[in-house]
Amino acid sequence: MSNRVAISRVRDGDVYSAVRDAVGLAGGFERPVAAGSRVLIKPNLYMGAPSGSGLVTDARVVEAVTRLVLSYGPASVVIAEGTMAGVEGEGPERFEALRRTGVFEVGRRLGVEVRNLDTDAFEEIRIPDARAMKRIRIATTVLESDVIISVPVLKTHLRTNVSLSLKNMKGAMVGVENRKSHRIGVDEVVADLNTIIRPHYAIIDAIVGMEGTWQVPDDSREMGLIVAGSDPVYVDVVGAALMNIDPATVMHLQLVAKHEGKRAALSSVNVLGEDLESNRRSFRNAFDVFRSRFPMVSVVLGQGACSGCTAELVIALSCIEKAGVGEQMRGLTVVLGSPSSVTISDRVVAVGDCSQETSGALLCVKGCPPDHRQLIHEICEACHIDESHVLSIMQQAPDRSWASSAPVMP
Repeated sequence: MSNRVAISRVRDGDVYSAVRDAVGLAGGFERPVAAGSRVLIKPNLYMGAPSGSGLVTDARVVEAVTRLVLSYGPASVVIAEGTMAGVEGEGPERFEALRRTGVFEVGRRLGVEVRNLDTDAFEEIRIPDARAMKRIRIATTVLESDVIISVPVLKTHLRTNVSLSLKNMKGAMVGVENRKSHRIGVDEVVADLNTIIRPHYAIIDAIVGMEGTWQVPDDSREMGLIVAGSDPVYVDVVGAALMNIDPATVMHLQLVAKHEGKRAALSSVNVLGEDLESNRRSFRNAFDVFRSRFPMVSVVLGQGACSGCTAELVIALSCIEKAGVGEQMRGLTVVLGSPSSVTISDRVVAVGDCSQETSGALLCVKGCPPDHRQLIHEICEACHIDESHVLSIMQQAPDRSWASSAPVMP
């Protein structure tokens, strides 16, 4: 039955057995992965974060899923992903982002192609009765696949409350589509998207989850679990419940369920394997954590404020804080969107194109969203912070993070 969702525990580091057991309990791959089928494995590798951090799908999970799929004799298997909204740059930069996740090593070892969807060919698909985007550019690799297996990591999200298997499909959007979705409503776009490229199976990497503002290691949550099922609606219901988030508060999940005539509630799911209640943890809300982490900064939200600008702001403020000069931001006001009024001071920075008309803003950072490096520059100028020091510390961080991930790399 499609409402079966299995939870398994990773024991003694044996990720493959946990994935195999969860998939088996949930009904196996026999139905979706037929012999001769073209299979797309879609992990969440939106940025160049290391495996095991909770930011991206653990490379061990990607390998386990790929090995299991290969055992069913498909015609082809491709591991594919696009980068996050706002990421620019050509081949080398994007290649490096994927390399740091460990996925290329998995592909090399198993003889499976790893494809960057940002550089893929695309088709513009019309969505009947769309809520937000009537036409969406989708990577050809995704459209030509017979089977799509969504393999997200267990995370909260600043705009959509959770980021699980349905939202994971945003990586299939090519070009500026991802950025546009942050302006017109991410939940609605995710719901529209899943009417045309809905996953045939979902496996959540819940070994290490991510809460709050996705700062490693502060917001990483050790869970040690794998969640699997043939229906992404029900899998996401269980994923949300594991984070103690009411599925009724996840708009895109409710929209997809309604479109498919289902009820996105825990009472509609047959949960197998590990006990859900004993494994439930209360993940912290992203925006509440954001505000509490930077009490020296006043964040004003206006109409049009979206997750794109907020995410870049979180990165910028975190970099400045990690450089040891966070206190110099005291008294800073940051404006997102178009608020009705802002208290004028000598430290007001307006972020994003939507905020450009903010009255009293000393500095305006253009972009949709602007890059966090632009934000660092303007905030440092407004607060008289040594930008070169912040950038120096920032450049050291990826190497330290990559080194710390070595014990969990396949």
